[in-house]
Amino acid sequence: MELSLALMKDIASMLLWIILGYVVVRTRLVRPEDSRVLSVLTVYVFCPCMIFGALQIDLTKARLHGFLSVVGFAFVVYAVWILLTRLLKKPLHLDPVDTASLVYGNVGNLVIPLVGMTLGEEMMFYASAMQIPFNLFFWTHGISIMQEQPHVDWKKLLRNPNIFAVVLGLLFLAFQWHLPPVLDTTVSGLGRVVLPTSMMVIGMVLAGTSLKSVFANGKAYAIAAGRLVLFPLIALLVLFLSGVPARHPELVPVLMVPFLAQSAPAAANVAQLAVVFQQRPEEASIYNILSTALCILTMPAMLWLYQLLFL
Repeated sequence: MELSLALMKDIASMLLWIILGYVVVRTRLVRPEDSRVLSVLTVYVFCPCMIFGALQIDLTKARLHGFLSVVGFAFVVYAVWILLTRLLKKPLHLDPVDTASLVYGNVGNLVIPLVGMTLGEEMMFYASAMQIPFNLFFWTHGISIMQEQPHVDWKKLLRNPNIFAVVLGLLFLAFQWHLPPVLDTTVSGLGRVVLPTSMMVIGMVLAGTSLKSVFANGKAYAIAAGRLVLFPLIALLVLFLSGVPARHPELVPVLMVPFLAQSAPAAANVAQLAVVFQQRPEEASIYNILSTALCILTMPAMLWLYQLLFL
């Protein structure tokens, strides 16, 4: 329970950053469209630095085992979620934005720094492992459903700075290379600003949007319930049925990290792709904003349930 309360406290502080972003727009210090600059910097500069920095750690057999367990768990859960959304597509009339918002949570922008705040920097190493399955699925399955074409641009995937950061980070990790102190300070400093800038972007977008359109949208609440409650419960069921926590109790604290990632609000990346492919960008932003506001209650509740079952 103490850990859940600590998580709620950290998420509450995130909401203050959202409010700050809202205020700077409403007071006309900046314009709503200026959020794009922060968004681009976060996605293409700050997030890769954070991912790479989290992988700058001394590798041990236990850490390698935990890292591979996180990746394996995430791959299985994403596969289950994708299959489920395919089965529910026609009955629930799910369009590309609905599907992507249900399957993909805000892993990079929110979970990695949040794990560092709540569980400690050691656990950020395992949170960074989530970037491998997330980016692989998002930039293949995610982009194909958003553009409504089965074709995947593999060249664009490999040029993605987040993918590059993962590959480079894993290379440094495997050979136990480390950056010179000056570069390490630069990279780690840029990585630390991901969470506040991401939250401020949400506030800036919210300031340029009708609050009624966000908080009076019935479908948005349904999508948020799926993303924040139903899909994490499915992930919890997968983990329970696998029997891994019972056979390997040493992995229980480690697997808490990907479970938190699977309980995260709708990914901001979905809204960005919605703009690119003209797939209801306003709705995608509303899903992101509303689920982020509601996760202050749902993520601690999911964490408490995880602890109740496995700790």
